[in-house]
Amino acid sequence: MRRSIHLWQGKGLLHRWKVCLHGKEELTKEEVLQLMQETAKEAQSSENKREKSLLGKRTHSMLIWKALEKYNISWSNCLKLIEAQLHALPLAQRKFIEDGLKDVESWHSLPHTMVELWHFEEDLSSVYSRLLEARTIVQFASLLHAAVGERPQLGGILPVTPEVLLRCYELGKDQPEVALQCCQILALANAEVVSRLKKETLAFAYAMLHAERGQWSVALSVLNATREVRPSAKRLFWVHAFRLNQWKVALTTVNSMQPKEVADAITYAPHWLCALRTFERWNSPESAQALLTRADYIQNVGWEKALSLCAANRVYAYSVLRPIIASIPNKHPQRMQLYADAIAPSSESMYAGTLTRRAYKYVQNGEWEQAIGLLCGCRYYDVVLPLVPYASRGAALPHELLSYEEAVHRIKISHHSMRAVTFEEQLAIALHGDWTQLQNVKENARLRSLLLACRANHISCTKKTEENEGIQCFMFQNEKFSKLVCLAADKKAQRYYIQVIPRALRQHHFGTLRISENESTNDEDYLKFLSSDYIISKGEECNTLCAMVVQYLRKGGELMAHTFFREIARCLAMGKISLKAADRYELSLAVLKSAKYFHRMDSATTARMALSIPTQHLTTNTDALEISINGLILNGQWERAISLFQRVNQPYPEFFTNLVYVTPSSVSRKVLKLLWKDNLESRWVLLVQDLFHGDTRLAQDELKSFNSQIKGFRIQKQVQQRRRVLGACCALIKTSQSMHSLVRSANISSFSSLDVDEHGLQRLLQVLSWEQALTALSDLVENGEIVEEHWAILVCGKPSVSLEAVKKVVSYCPYSPLLHAVLIHKEAIENNDLLTSVKALLRFQTLVFTEYKAYMGYLRPFVLFLKDVLQHFPDEFWKNDSLWSIVRRIFNQTVENDKFSFIAREGRKGIPMPLRKEGGLAALFIIGFVYQALSRVLQFPISASITSRLLRSAALNTSDSQSALYFFKSLRKPTDYERSLLVFALRNNEDAMTILLNTGRFVRPRPDQVLLWSDQQLGEERWRVAIELLSESPPQQDLLVKLCAGWTWAENLRTLELLRRTHGNSSLAAPYVKLVKDLQKKNKH
Repeated sequence: MRRSIHLWQGKGLLHRWKVCLHGKEELTKEEVLQLMQETAKEAQSSENKREKSLLGKRTHSMLIWKALEKYNISWSNCLKLIEAQLHALPLAQRKFIEDGLKDVESWHSLPHTMVELWHFEEDLSSVYSRLLEARTIVQFASLLHAAVGERPQLGGILPVTPEVLLRCYELGKDQPEVALQCCQILALANAEVVSRLKKETLAFAYAMLHAERGQWSVALSVLNATREVRPSAKRLFWVHAFRLNQWKVALTTVNSMQPKEVADAITYAPHWLCALRTFERWNSPESAQALLTRADYIQNVGWEKALSLCAANRVYAYSVLRPIIASIPNKHPQRMQLYADAIAPSSESMYAGTLTRRAYKYVQNGEWEQAIGLLCGCRYYDVVLPLVPYASRGAALPHELLSYEEAVHRIKISHHSMRAVTFEEQLAIALHGDWTQLQNVKENARLRSLLLACRANHISCTKKTEENEGIQCFMFQNEKFSKLVCLAADKKAQRYYIQVIPRALRQHHFGTLRISENESTNDEDYLKFLSSDYIISKGEECNTLCAMVVQYLRKGGELMAHTFFREIARCLAMGKISLKAADRYELSLAVLKSAKYFHRMDSATTARMALSIPTQHLTTNTDALEISINGLILNGQWERAISLFQRVNQPYPEFFTNLVYVTPSSVSRKVLKLLWKDNLESRWVLLVQDLFHGDTRLAQDELKSFNSQIKGFRIQKQVQQRRRVLGACCALIKTSQSMHSLVRSANISSFSSLDVDEHGLQRLLQVLSWEQALTALSDLVENGEIVEEHWAILVCGKPSVSLEAVKKVVSYCPYSPLLHAVLIHKEAIENNDLLTSVKALLRFQTLVFTEYKAYMGYLRPFVLFLKDVLQHFPDEFWKNDSLWSIVRRIFNQTVENDKFSFIAREGRKGIPMPLRKEGGLAALFIIGFVYQALSRVLQFPISASITSRLLRSAALNTSDSQSALYFFKSLRKPTDYERSLLVFALRNNEDAMTILLNTGRFVRPRPDQVLLWSDQQLGEERWRVAIELLSESPPQQDLLVKLCAGWTWAENLRTLELLRRTHGNSSLAAPYVKLVKDLQKKNKH
């Protein structure tokens, strides 16, 4: 609505200016000035709303200034409009105005200058179009100097668009010196509205001009000075520059290298020219193959030279040939022949099932010429013939295919046997003639397998000969021959072949015969083991046991983490495992190795196992190490994960980068630095580094690429990678705005817990409300995902969580004793049963300290549960005599742990009476003390309302002044009421004055208390007067004057000294210092 009103106002102003310029009736000068003021206000409001005003549009601005020129409005009356016009202009046009209004005379023609401004913009547009049409950098430079020379108002600098600047960089690749000279008189116009992506592209293009001159250090400094360039891009550029320099040094210093070293050097060369120079110096077939695997080499030298290099060095691997032949132009007339000639040398080495799958994929994608070339190169002429009609018109078919077709026709029309000379004729006779006349065909395995299968079928022999054992599976166009050959092959060949070929072709090769894709395994081994007397006593046998359990559960369709552990526990309970003390870690190691067969283990169990395995054994097994690191990180035990990270020779970036999610910033930087050092081009490490530094652009690019891959159908691998990227974003990003943009990049309509991995979800659960967190856990359960125990406890510790929600969360982990204790605690609070609630908390704490090594992820909910108890139960409930012994055990267990041993000294000093004897509210004060002490250690905010309640209870319901003083000091900003409670608590303490004046939080905001407590003549009245003064803020001046009136000069001096000690030169104490000094002067006179 506001926007529509604003647009209506703008249209109204524009109409009035049109009337002002073109109307028949002339306006008065006052009316024009009024219209000008309204226009300036409209421009200001548009700027505040980030909208374009009338002055920001070419036609409207020219209309306004022409109208002002018509009415001859002086420049002194246009100052506000000038300011608004300058704010509406980009930097280049603003500079034009400033340069045009340098002298006094130009101000008299101000409207004319403003109109010329927009003509200047049209002029610049024509300059830009001419620069963009330049073909060479020399032509670009001549046009540029001419444009700058013809426009002296530019001051020797031409503001240009990003497209013009990029054109300069592109043309300057061949002559970077000329381009760099042009850059000295070019400037980016409207830089504030240019996107970060364009600025990054421009920065790289400019840096490459310096790189073309060999000034890599200057290029790197240019990128480092540009904020718009991603940190990962800067690092990759540094790696490229460093490797290039190292390469140049190596080429001049190294004399001899082994062939494998040369191949590695060519593979990892930073530039294709470096790889080519290395190949030319140390020429070998291995180095040629390494050079041909480089896409940049093929792209720069072309497919013809690449194919000739393959032929010269006898490089026939299909993986090397495929990108080369794919670069042959589609309209090349001999394309299929070139395909066939290139692939022919490798035809016998290519596995038949792989060839079948590749040809089928080409046909499915409509790539007919590639399919024909591939099949002709491997001499599958019978399969190719039905594909010929689909080839492009004018494309020449391979000569061998035409020879085969001719041989087939001769066989069909001839009534006499034909002598086979070429392979094409042999194949035609075998498929369409009398195969018995073919004798020596050992050179081709496909034709040989066909003849062996025909002979075996003709003889109908039951015993297989040695020749029959050489039959392999192959594809033929005729389904009869395909079945004949494949069914004659042995079971092993059939099983492997059926795994490789597409599922749609199985009927064509095997008919209705069902062949198991896996070798048969004995699923009864585990049951036999359980019924036998055999006992596992060696560590190596644990791997066999776990393999048997996995196979047994997989057959029954129950292969999950909890069923696997149930079977292992069953073996332990039956006494089937008896290991020596030194070998007991072997069982944990075997279990971690087997965890890859089911989805995921819970982190608590994984962390316990990882801690029980010696480091030297854990670091030698990748699967166990990965699962252990993941469990330790989720469980918050990153110190142990760091120790494993330091002992691995080459850390794996895929799972060691997860350390960054939980470690302090200084440790995270070291981890990322070490990982990047060992994995310079790892995209995942670069992505995590960018996220760690707050840059999300690489993550957005990754998510967009996943969208294009997942669109239309879900690919499990891409979905998992997207979950991992989003999980890293959730774990590292600090602003919700960045997270919203990433979710939009991922094209997710409704974000759920299934869209992130476990690390990202763990971070999200900490900030979600209990309703949202419960929904997240429910989604996990519905989709068969693991719900971590500490996640469930975290949800149960959320504020205001209902009992029904707690019961639902506990049902997700039914065997957890911790969650059972939490449920009892919540039910007790619901039933106002303080004793049961405290017992449940004692049980929870005992388990955390004994079984979970006082893990912080479980202690934080424990603090929240203590807070619930303190908030829910009033003082009457805490007077139960049975509570003290339970609460004292909670305190003892806390201070007996090495992490919290210092709390004991603080407790004996702060609340000595409740710790020594039971009765009264001692249990309440101990629980309050433990809550505050643990909150400080865990860096939790301490509730001021709870501390105030503890102070009030100590002051009003007990005579424990020491506990009251402790809780008062725990208040960060105590109120005057809480100060009065402390005064009341110290009413029977002889050292009250010393305590109060030494307590900064009591006396510093209230200097009047110094005056009161320094007066020793008041005696018992001081308590009443102190509370009376604290009841008002500021205190009554008359009461203070009356209090100080009878003081002697020495008492005044003593009070001033006390004020100086407690407040120094504080402005709060200044009025009271003045009051005492005035009274001191009166007493002196």
